[in-house]
Amino acid sequence: MSNAMKKMSDARRALVLDNTFFGVLSLKLKMIEDNSEETLATDGKRLLFNCRFVESLTHYELVGVVAHEVLHCSNGHVWRRESRDAKLWNMACDYAINPIVLDAGMVLPQGLLVNPDYSGKSAEEIFAILQSQPPKLEDSDGDGQPDGSTCGKVLDAPPTESPEIQAEWSSAVLAAARNAEAAGKLPKGIERLVERIKNPPQDWRSILRRFVQQSAQQDYSWKQPNGRFLPSGIYMPKLNAEAMGVMVVAVDTSGSIDDVILGQFEKEIDQISMEMRPEKIVVIYCDNEIRGTQEFLGDDLVSLDPKGGGGTDFCPVFEWVETEGITPACLVYLTDMFGRFPEYPPNYPVLWGDTYGYKQAPWGEKVAIMCS
Repeated sequence: MSNAMKKMSDARRALVLDNTFFGVLSLKLKMIEDNSEETLATDGKRLLFNCRFVESLTHYELVGVVAHEVLHCSNGHVWRRESRDAKLWNMACDYAINPIVLDAGMVLPQGLLVNPDYSGKSAEEIFAILQSQPPKLEDSDGDGQPDGSTCGKVLDAPPTESPEIQAEWSSAVLAAARNAEAAGKLPKGIERLVERIKNPPQDWRSILRRFVQQSAQQDYSWKQPNGRFLPSGIYMPKLNAEAMGVMVVAVDTSGSIDDVILGQFEKEIDQISMEMRPEKIVVIYCDNEIRGTQEFLGDDLVSLDPKGGGGTDFCPVFEWVETEGITPACLVYLTDMFGRFPEYPPNYPVLWGDTYGYKQAPWGEKVAIMCS
């Protein structure tokens, strides 16, 4: 056994004895020497480590770094990246989990990523912030991208095994949390993770479809008389249960909406249009002001063409709708939820399609819209 492997084994043993939650979960990872990695790295199955890096750390720093890698797995970072930039995603994940390691009384190497402004935020939320405000860090490997972690790297889980890995980690986290809680040693910040596993987000497509269906007005049409009243010489309108007014779709174009999410959202709106047959669909593109609009009628294929790239302000969309004299059957707003909301809700239903799934809306309904 190499000296580095012995140090890794000692660090994991210390976690098992002193930090039950992290220690039990660390046993799920197979430790492998891999000097092609600069520090440590995990894909949910393996814990890869660079021998020179390991030997450069103190025992207590290594304990913290192993716990750090465990949190990448337990928080699902190995399967949640999707199409996001890998290095920026790694930084966002580090910002999200490093405070948990430190709050548990462990230490991490110098240069770790910690920012109180990101406290309580998910990796997705932090990624959006970093993407809009790119960090200025040194590029150590010459690929033009900033490097920012002194703790370790999060790798993507093997695509063919990702669902299995996710299920295994979810089950293991719940079991580890129960044991740690029973011993009074559940780390601060894990409660939210456990709650998310117990109550996973609902499928956003079904919620979006239900919202639009409920918003379709059961209207009365004077073009067709109600046959029940004609024998009495009374002309009454016929109930037209399929009538739906204007559907407004707002798209946040501040640069925070992933192209994959936008594509899936576009496809779902098009399907809903074919089924519900709204009078028309009005699409509004807005960052901190209106950047463009589109209209789709009848059998038109809904094809979104975002314009913009500034800050985020939701107010201009609702002001534009009012100025244009539109009374929507409903309005769906695709956004990361980081912006200024109107003080009061409009008099029509609003659904916020939250692309990061954590921030609350002051009014209206909200659904977390994630890639699949």
